[in-house]
Amino acid sequence: MLNKKELIKEYKNQKHPAGLFAVKNTPENKMFIGTSLNLPAKIRGVTFELELGSHAYHNLAEDYERLGKDQFEIFVLDEIEVKDETERELKKELESLGQMWVEKLKSEGITFYNKK
Repeated sequence: MLNKKELIKEYKNQKHPAGLFAVKNTPENKMFIGTSLNLPAKIRGVTFELELGSHAYHNLAEDYERLGKDQFEIFVLDEIEVKDETERELKKELESLGQMWVEKLKSEGITFYNKK
């Protein structure tokens, strides 16, 4: 049987899906795009923050409260394959991928809570 320290170490050594996620305000065609080295955990955290009304982007939290949960979609926008990259390399790759998605979505008429 594994002790608590071993379980924590094992969990931290697991490879989690990394990539981009989006929170989409469907009626207003507006998005928040974020990156994470652990998408499932980040999406759970963002969902929890929005439901509490405590998201760091107050305008997103206000719209979530005003329009209601049913008017928003939270989903994985893109994933990258995690191999043996360092955390720094992964973050750089995610930043580049994020810029690519912002340009693509802007051309489709999407506006953003957190991107210019």
